[in-house]
Amino acid sequence: MDEERVMGMLRITIAETLTEQKWTLEGRLVQPWISELKSTWTKTENARRERKCVVDLTAVTFIDKNGEKVLAELSRGGAQLIATGCYTRHVVHNIERKKSNR
Repeated sequence: MDEERVMGMLRITIAETLTEQKWTLEGRLVQPWISELKSTWTKTENARRERKCVVDLTAVTFIDKNGEKVLAELSRGGAQLIATGCYTRHVVHNIERKKSNR
């Protein structure tokens, strides 16, 4: 079994309108894809400006602890995290709870 199949993949799709930047993540939020997500987030900072930013986690199948940390950073940076599955809703709930306790 090759390493890529074990690690899985993460697809990052960014759709932009005048008022919103919507990120759709699909797959596993683990290394090396966490680094790619952080890098892409930093590169698109100027493009976001005053627009609302939504990160859709509906198609994410797994998030490791480092992935949770990156999502928390995105949330602190103004991103609204959207989750529908039981697992991702739990992760987002914990991120939001920790954010509101600060």
